[in-house]
Amino acid sequence: MTSVQMPADPSKKPDVIGAAKTAAKPGPPPALATRKPSGLPSWPVILLAGREKTGKSYHAALASSSALIGRTLWLGFGEKDPDEYGAIPGARFEIVEYDGTLSGLQAFARAAVAQPQEDGKPNLIIVDSGTVIWDTLRDKATWMARQRGSINKNTQEPIVGMDLWNHVTGEWNALLRTLRSHNGPVIITARMDTTTVMNDRGQPTPVKEDKVKGQRNLAYDVDAIIEMPSRGRATLTGARSVLHKLPERMDIEDFDTKGIDWLWRSLGLDKHAAAQAVYTEAAPVDG
Repeated sequence: MTSVQMPADPSKKPDVIGAAKTAAKPGPPPALATRKPSGLPSWPVILLAGREKTGKSYHAALASSSALIGRTLWLGFGEKDPDEYGAIPGARFEIVEYDGTLSGLQAFARAAVAQPQEDGKPNLIIVDSGTVIWDTLRDKATWMARQRGSINKNTQEPIVGMDLWNHVTGEWNALLRTLRSHNGPVIITARMDTTTVMNDRGQPTPVKEDKVKGQRNLAYDVDAIIEMPSRGRATLTGARSVLHKLPERMDIEDFDTKGIDWLWRSLGLDKHAAAQAVYTEAAPVDG
């Protein structure tokens, strides 16, 4: 006997194709908003990186003596307060006092950005040190892994998952967004370390190089980098400027005298009105 399968009730059959068409149908385009480029330079975020005892904190303090800027607010994190640098001729910086926590740093960075200008001159914000901030965030990720019990059974070392790395990287990026919103110059100090260059097979070579210690995207997220591999030596390894062409890499002669004021003037900030830097930040995934 042959069984006959009755067709399903059409009224109960889901309209998959129709639903897909409805979901894929785009809405009306948004109103197009544009602006013309200002053509003006903006105050840079400078990464001042150096090996130990090369004078990076000294030069950050010396920058406060520039006639181009107003107040200087010093945000220290994990470094000795620079009281002694107050004796530098012309130095005029203020040390921001807070509880030394990551959350406190974030809050007082926002407070520093919000300070009004004096006499029409931009304020300088110094963050010392970007290396210690990132090291502390890495330690936080490790601590969070231990708290959740993510431990390698063989080595007893914590397993830091990608979600934890994303969390602490988000904290770093939040601080960086705050600093980049500042309508004035910013200096972030960082440490440098000598590392061994690896070959294509992942094996060590005899070649050594100095590298900045910090969050891996730090060099990309700043506008200029000054490296101090030894006391008395300084190299400009990159600076964004259209008005004033600077070589990709150059040794800065007599940097102990010129200081960072030289770079600001080389970028034309003593001759041109500065524009507020505008960044198109990546939006979070919204589905």
